[in-house]
Amino acid sequence: MKHLKLFEELINESFSKSKVEKVVKRVYSQIVKDLGGEEKKVEVHHDIYTRLQAVGVEDLMAENNPSAEYDPHVDKIFIYWSAMDSEEEIIRSLLHEHTHTLQDQKKFKKLYDEGYNYSNHPYELEALKAEKSWKKYK
Repeated sequence: MKHLKLFEELINESFSKSKVEKVVKRVYSQIVKDLGGEEKKVEVHHDIYTRLQAVGVEDLMAENNPSAEYDPHVDKIFIYWSAMDSEEEIIRSLLHEHTHTLQDQKKFKKLYDEGYNYSNHPYELEALKAEKSWKKYK
């Protein structure tokens, strides 16, 4: 059991905050050039719950550990390195979240309020489609 925990720590360390930041620095400007819009500030955090200073972080992360988000209120993209398991995941997250920066945020929320969910929301589907070009940035 002790060896398994050590192995998990090594795996998790392979995508540390600094490694995620290096990938972001290397590819994000090109993503913006290709997709359009303005380059947003990208912050890298361990997880959303720690960033928001939530209570019961470990339990929350066990339920759901998002890899990234765009917050239109602060106009930033947040990447959560604890959810990253590959360079592909980082690039896909940047493509996805930058696509959200190009979308009408009032309409985005309105569609969710009208009953759309992640799997059928037109803006989420557009962002998922953008992820497919991730190999271009490898």
